[in-house]
Amino acid sequence: MNRIQIVKQKIQYLDEAEAKSILLLIYAKLDSAIHYGDEELIKETATEIFDMYENLPHKMLN
Repeated sequence: MNRIQIVKQKIQYLDEAEAKSILLLIYAKLDSAIHYGDEELIKETATEIFDMYENLPHKMLN
């Protein structure tokens, strides 16, 4: 399974509240980077957002 498929699967495990929280966090990070940052901060923000997706938890199996 490639990385995109793994992230897609992790996203499907999120409930609505978790998904909305992540979207708001992403928006806040992008807003700060675009309006108050330089090129380096924008790159750092993109990396943080990418890592956020990579670090989404896997569904716990019982």
